[in-house]
Amino acid sequence: MFFGERLKQRREEKGLTQEELASFLGDNLSRQSVSKWERDESYPQVEKLLKLSVKLDISLDELFFDELNYYRKGTEKRKIDDKYPGFVSGLKTLARILHQIN
Repeated sequence: MFFGERLKQRREEKGLTQEELASFLGDNLSRQSVSKWERDESYPQVEKLLKLSVKLDISLDELFFDELNYYRKGTEKRKIDDKYPGFVSGLKTLARILHQIN
């Protein structure tokens, strides 16, 4: 289960609508943005990922479990790289920020 599906599942477990989650994240974020994340069409900025983690009471490791396992395996063919180059760049940035925090 990749990020979008896991996000949707956790949001529903917490009894939140897309509108409520978008409102919590602020900055005039729309329900459509949350919908795009849940369909894996785009990904939130790092700041919003951190807020999602808090609101949904889920670690970023859990939220990105399958993506992280994919990279840990070191597979030769990187389908995620090809399909979501912006996501890969953002995930690398997130990893650097989390490393600096620790």
